[in-house]
Amino acid sequence: METNKFTIFEELKEIRESKKITLEEISAESRIQLSYLKAIEAGEFEKIPEVYDKLFFQSYISYLQVEDPDRYLEAFRSLRKETFSPTPTTTMRRLVAKPDDSHPLFNKKNMIIVVPALVILGILLFFALNSRLVDEPEKEKITELPIRQVVKDIEARQNKNTKQKPVVSAKKKDSVHIQLTAVDSTWMRFIIDHRDTSEYLLTKGNIIALNADSLIKGIVGNAGGVQWLVNGKDEGILGHKGDILTTVTIDRSGIRNKKIKRKVILKDTTHATFDTP
Repeated sequence: METNKFTIFEELKEIRESKKITLEEISAESRIQLSYLKAIEAGEFEKIPEVYDKLFFQSYISYLQVEDPDRYLEAFRSLRKETFSPTPTTTMRRLVAKPDDSHPLFNKKNMIIVVPALVILGILLFFALNSRLVDEPEKEKITELPIRQVVKDIEARQNKNTKQKPVVSAKKKDSVHIQLTAVDSTWMRFIIDHRDTSEYLLTKGNIIALNADSLIKGIVGNAGGVQWLVNGKDEGILGHKGDILTTVTIDRSGIRNKKIKRKVILKDTTHATFDTP
């Protein structure tokens, strides 16, 4: 099994190289340190902070756009479990070397001179090293960002990416579920269970799924731009292109009410709108 796990990480490397993507390009785009990306391809997750290794791995495979990413995530979880599982420790016996008093260097008279000299030498070396670090800082430390900042950047980018497949939370008994498929560009806002508010800007082909315990309320800027699947029932498109769905309420029974502001073209070419329940 050990060989198979490492073979998967070699597979990822081959996929990256076949697509002519370099680790430097991924590092520049994702802001993940190059050393961490190399550790991922080597399956050496002990070299990555345990708190962030999963996020870094998911970001890495998303750049490669691999097929069946769950397969690679499963291999990652298995290897990670082995990497961070506690292992038995061995007891080491401490050996203390006794000074050879018979040597002239260890005579008390000589020690009075040698010890202060060593202390002074150590202090001089300490200041010399610190001075060199101040004058010649490493370039890598200047360009690298704190690891927490990298994590925030990755999470922000993933939240803005509406093209990726929606992550649908686990269904609860008697809960409310809707799936929206964009057939045209549209903006929408939803309030879930009177507490969580989310906004979306979808283009044709985007899909989102929302779950609630009891109630979902929303506004849709283009009522003719969205196909609705409510609690497993196909409700179709709720309006025409350009109409505004000013209110829609969904509970466990389905669409409870909706209010549409329709766009009307009058004979004198002026535009007007009116509300319909």
